Amino acid sequence: MSLSALFGLLSLTNGFAQFEGTFGVGVQAGYGSDIKSVGGGVHLHYYYTNELRFAPSFTRFIERKGTDMWMVETDAHYILPVSVALSLYPIAGLNYSQWSYDETTVDQEIVPARRERRLGANLGLGWQHDITYRVRANYELKYQFIRDHSQLLFTAGFGFWF
Repeated sequence: MSLSALFGLLSLTNGFAQFEGTFGVGVQAGYGSDIKSVGGGVHLHYYYTNELRFAPSFTRFIERKGTDMWMVETDAHYILPVSVALSLYPIAGLNYSQWSYDETTVDQEIVPARRERRLGANLGLGWQHDITYRVRANYELKYQFIRDHSQLLFTAGFGFWF
């Protein structure tokens, strides 16, 4: 093995950023398959280690056909670098959602307005692209296990860390 190849391999491992103990903040937009609506929100990222990141978020969905929903999530990501600028990460976490329904009429009976609060679980996969050293784009596809409201959720986000 040539000396230049050895230095090339060593520089590749040092090319991955060191994030342990850093925070990130960003915005996100998404679509939920059960609410059948788009939503937007904010997320935080805390790098516990270079590989393990905790990501709390808040998302509010646009009211659709008398149904309104917001959710708070806390996910864990295990970062798997693919290249210097691209990483994949499995997602596991918890969510808490509130579903609100307007008063409606079903078979000439009035169904009063109501709210449902649900605790659920998230499982999925994310992809992160580091645009610059401190700016990133991320995309996530996850399944939310929520009683009476399980759904597939796709989000795209943009943020930075400091």
